[in-house]
Amino acid sequence: MYKLKKPVKPDECEIIIDERRIPDIFWYDKNFYYSTAMQEGEAPLLFIIAGTGSEHDSTKMRFLTQLFYEAGFHVVALSSPTHMNSVISFSKYAAPGYVPYDVEDLYRAMKWIKADLEGEYKIRNYSITGYSLGAMHSAFLAKLDEERKDFHFRRVLMLNPPVSLYSSALRFDSWLSPENLGKRTPRQVIDNLIKAFSEIYVQSDIVDLDDNFLYALSQHKHFSEMDMRAIIAAAFRMSSSSMIFSSDVCLNAGYIVPVNKQLGVGDDLMPYIRVAAAITFEDYVDEYLLPYLQFIKPGTTKGELVKNCDLSSISDYLSKSEKIFVLGNEDDIILNSADVEFLKKTFGQRAILFPHGGHCGNIMFGPFARKAQELIR
Repeated sequence: MYKLKKPVKPDECEIIIDERRIPDIFWYDKNFYYSTAMQEGEAPLLFIIAGTGSEHDSTKMRFLTQLFYEAGFHVVALSSPTHMNSVISFSKYAAPGYVPYDVEDLYRAMKWIKADLEGEYKIRNYSITGYSLGAMHSAFLAKLDEERKDFHFRRVLMLNPPVSLYSSALRFDSWLSPENLGKRTPRQVIDNLIKAFSEIYVQSDIVDLDDNFLYALSQHKHFSEMDMRAIIAAAFRMSSSSMIFSSDVCLNAGYIVPVNKQLGVGDDLMPYIRVAAAITFEDYVDEYLLPYLQFIKPGTTKGELVKNCDLSSISDYLSKSEKIFVLGNEDDIILNSADVEFLKKTFGQRAILFPHGGHCGNIMFGPFARKAQELIR
């Protein structure tokens, strides 16, 4: 485990969008939250983008904030666009999972934060990093900034990125298949997951579906004997169900909650949570996200959706940009052998892959953390 030498307490900041319609049930999420850890003097600023379903102050994000602050950066930590706070309080489209639109939301937030901080702090230059889905977002943000030129990012570091969002998500779904669950059915696993999350939430300070929740889940009586892949897949499903539910309510789409049903603070949400938790990512894409994109841009195909959420769609840019680096693991469970080869071929010597560590499993360990500091400097 990497021992942090210079602990700092990040500040929680917020953005309030005037006149934004927030459903009553989400009254507590009307503000968009992010964290900052600023140096006293002039320093480069690093944006960190969280992974799927994670918040700006989740376990990994707190560690990365400390790690890069220690390396001499001003740090801004942003929640994933797939986290419900982002969906409810900030997103223009409120239907996460389509990388180009998620990146538009992130870029807009970063511009507002940049304008706010530049008035108070001396910022030498800008860089960006992220882990998991946040790593993919970082690459697309760098590409977008080449066109808009608001940040001129000096360095981009992708930590444990997926190559294809769609393929990686479907891999998680497959781990809840009958072949992997034995005598359990997906419905039983999901119901147990909801019950477990409720118990863990009440008995501890865990409120997010992050590493601490995964560890607690692995120790829970309903999950302790399950294959770790099923536990990870179940946590991913729970995270995606939160995303789907919040999007459906904000857009009044009628996918889970009936159209024009006004949920109040006293309403029982469990029936809706169970329905959302049973939805696979593929179902979400086919039944919700794709029709929504087709409403915005008629003629959009599923093939275009999938392609635009894949690093191969910007491979020419990635292969030529000397400022973009990848740090990951060859045994990452969200990558297949073709994905690993894509990263090696596209980034060449700018891709550093540890032989073991899984998906973000060694981010907090010394050699990986020190290499991350080295690559972003």
